[in-house]
Amino acid sequence: MRKIGSLLIVLILLISCVGTAFAADGDLPIDVKPPQNVSVNWMEGDDSPTTMAFSFSVDPEMTKIFIALDQARDAGILEAMLAQYGASDIQYGIQVDWALDDVNDPVSGWHYNQYWDDPYGMGFGRDEEGYCRVSEWDIVDWGFNNASETVQTYWIMRGVPDDYRWNGNPEEKLPGVKDQLNPDQYEYYEDAVHIDFTKHTAYFRVRFAFAATMESEDGTTKKIKFSDWSETCGYGKDIKKFEPLKDGDLAAPTITNIRLTDKEFNGQPVVAYTLTVSEDIAQKAANVNAAWGSLRVQTQARVKGDEEWTDIAINEVSSGEVEGDLVYLLKEGETIVDGTKVEVRCRYFCEQPGVDETIYSPWSDILAFETTEINNDPEPTPTETPVTPEPKPEEKKEEEAKKDKCPICGFCPQPLGLCIFIWIAIIVVIAVVVIIVVKKSRKDGNKRE
Repeated sequence: MRKIGSLLIVLILLISCVGTAFAADGDLPIDVKPPQNVSVNWMEGDDSPTTMAFSFSVDPEMTKIFIALDQARDAGILEAMLAQYGASDIQYGIQVDWALDDVNDPVSGWHYNQYWDDPYGMGFGRDEEGYCRVSEWDIVDWGFNNASETVQTYWIMRGVPDDYRWNGNPEEKLPGVKDQLNPDQYEYYEDAVHIDFTKHTAYFRVRFAFAATMESEDGTTKKIKFSDWSETCGYGKDIKKFEPLKDGDLAAPTITNIRLTDKEFNGQPVVAYTLTVSEDIAQKAANVNAAWGSLRVQTQARVKGDEEWTDIAINEVSSGEVEGDLVYLLKEGETIVDGTKVEVRCRYFCEQPGVDETIYSPWSDILAFETTEINNDPEPTPTETPVTPEPKPEEKKEEEAKKDKCPICGFCPQPLGLCIFIWIAIIVVIAVVVIIVVKKSRKDGNKRE
């Protein structure tokens, strides 16, 4: 039942998040919120002389959409769920635009152009003939590192060698990075471009991009939807340098809705709670990540009445459900019995380059729940080979009844050898297809009349 339950959760998430993403005309009227809390920091020559660490945070509602799409795809149900909306797939990613010194400069200003929008269906950044019309520093089609993380971080503006990536290819209309800079803004030596950020300032902005594959009687087409651009961030001469966080800068986490999950880790129960990440923490996490530090969540638990707390999870900062493994509560030779009250708390902690001390927030409120049994050896190894007695007639009947039970749900009679829930899923998909066919037939009949 656990697998069925998780699939149903995916279906509910998908319907609630992207079920309204498609109108009858195949448009994408989904409310796509732009990336937030953008931040960037020069890596001071690590990786390449110009490489920047660029971070932004994702609105919690957008995170739900990304997770739902990924889970539905992993479960193999995305295409079936999207069929009723005339689509067979949805891909998503980011685009990052950049400028140097003046965002309105015709050469080194924002580099976004019409080809970023994929107007010809040839792919982001390509023209009607399929030629790439963006440079190595123009990010037009990058995926997510991890859809569940609130803060996303990328290395951008990385060095380019003295080939087509720097010089471009005029025959194929490909711009090089050199074509997007003014001569007084850089030096090029040792097979890399160098920019003095005490004299120049780099600016960045980012947006989300959705691409839906639409299916119709006329063939396969794509529908594109973009978020608005984020606010602008920058690094260099005209930007105040990020100052590391210090004691007192982190507020306590807000947590609610504690519960036992249906998951296990090492045969022991897993607890979960909901973490709500404030705008202030999201901005600080983006700033810290861009400065090549980390801001994470430490979760602890204890049996109610005990004085000692135990770490049960370390997680990245992300709004939504945070899980902890209760196996870490066990002491040698101990069993925590079913129904025992367990308390949970968490706090933020931040580690930053060049800062020796770890910065901690105050602890959150303490939440309590009742755990199921936690045992050091839930399936003890027998000391001798057990002798299985011959079952009595009534026991044989019970054993045969157990064999007749469905291995998936545990109770249905498995009509024609399949679980009833699988039959329901098949019927739903068939019904959706029939509805689509009937609608198309009526529409064609109306056209003929």
